[in-house]
Amino acid sequence: MIVDWHAHVYPPEEEAAPLWQGRSPLNIARLLDAHERAGIDLCVVTNPIHYLRGRSDADCLTAIKRWNAYALELQEAHRDRIIVFSSTIPGGGTEFVREVESALDAGLAGVFINSSHHEHYPDEDEALPFFELVASRNVPVMLHAPAASFGEEHMRQYRLTSSIGRPADECLALARLIVRGVLARFPSLKLVAAHLGGGICEVIGRLNYAWELQEEAFFLGPYEPRLIDEPPLRYLKDVHLDTVSYHAPAVMCAVETVGVERIVFGSDSPPLTSLLPRARALVEGLPLGEEERALILGGNALRLLGKAAAAEARR
Repeated sequence: MIVDWHAHVYPPEEEAAPLWQGRSPLNIARLLDAHERAGIDLCVVTNPIHYLRGRSDADCLTAIKRWNAYALELQEAHRDRIIVFSSTIPGGGTEFVREVESALDAGLAGVFINSSHHEHYPDEDEALPFFELVASRNVPVMLHAPAASFGEEHMRQYRLTSSIGRPADECLALARLIVRGVLARFPSLKLVAAHLGGGICEVIGRLNYAWELQEEAFFLGPYEPRLIDEPPLRYLKDVHLDTVSYHAPAVMCAVETVGVERIVFGSDSPPLTSLLPRARALVEGLPLGEEERALILGGNALRLLGKAAAAEARR
């Protein structure tokens, strides 16, 4: 069974925003058609909630409630094809946590969060109740790039915000979750980072020596408070990464860093539906054994999704 972990849909009213010029790809019909043609059996559908940028907390909560209601409609209508996640702002406060709990109780299978929201990151103390909830419920959490990233003002040409800035934000968020001890505090957390974690596997050695060298590296700045007892790589190995990079050597770097059992197939289609066949072909062409490729293409995702995926697969 082939499971695409990474595809996005918006509710209809957000598809109709002027930005899309009437051509929004974030549409369930387009998703189902693209996946049917590419031979994808099951898809995890998420809403990246990019349209929450600049909105008040109250408006964000209203929009998230709307998405969760629509997500349940989608999942009920297409149970044989998709599994749908709630979306939230992890540090949003009590009402956001309650809404996640309600969405999970209603049948959504996981939670989507952005790597930052309005310059706040998910390692901050305000997000701890969210992580306590999802860890206790044993549901997967997908970490994805936000609409904007730090340094965006320097990336407004050549789509650099999307290609460079957003992955950098994911890498930063993962690093913060590690060094601030969030992953150590919640060792059972099913965290899946999009886009190979924004390149964190390439820089994990630097994170390791920043932790290890202590006083010798005083000139690089402080390393305090010290919140983890083992090198950052130890905690990164608890994270799952999706294959959305479109660069086979980068995928193999991730495989060698966290292990093949921590990699899940993703395409980012929609919005970029034309890339879906290429995403599948990349994984099928990796220099791995057949069983290892099968884990990436579906086995690891089914394990993460647990009963929800098993139920869909039997239909």
